[in-house]
Amino acid sequence: MAVAYTAVYPATHDTAHVKATTYHDANQTPWDATDPAKSLIGSHANTNWYTTVGEVANTRFHIDLDTAKIIRRIYYESSHHQGGDVTRAINNFVFQGSNTGAGTFDDLVYGNDEGWTTIPLSQNTMDAHIGADQADPKYILVNNWGAYRYYAFKIADNGGDATFIGARHLNLQTQDGYQVPSGSFFHNG
Repeated sequence: MAVAYTAVYPATHDTAHVKATTYHDANQTPWDATDPAKSLIGSHANTNWYTTVGEVANTRFHIDLDTAKIIRRIYYESSHHQGGDVTRAINNFVFQGSNTGAGTFDDLVYGNDEGWTTIPLSQNTMDAHIGADQADPKYILVNNWGAYRYYAFKIADNGGDATFIGARHLNLQTQDGYQVPSGSFFHNG
């Protein structure tokens, strides 16, 4: 039987619900990358999140889901501009969850992990976008037993670009019918 997943999104795609250490300008905001209404192809303007110029390592991207959810999969579309500039995509990262807003969700300093729980993944890298102007969906399985309201991508680097780190689309997903195994223990901080 196939496993089914359901996409979950912030209540609104704005600075209160989606944050990053930095963003390039009003045309490449963090909330552009979480909004399912944004195009997955074409120009990067208003469809992609980019860091400020020159920030190519050690940045954070936070999402507030408004209620705690057990995220079991990440669907992503790596950064690109009309099929090019694919080395700007997130490369190495750590995925984290928290139920603490003030002082955790709001803290975008890369080295500050207080209040965050690191969540194991099937891989801790994102693949670059295909070199074509088309959708290129990728998935990462999340070994998460804890329900968290806040999730973070703690991003170490990009795919080699000297200008930006970016993402075209980041979507967190729950697993339909998932139950935490009985007798399991997890830290839900």
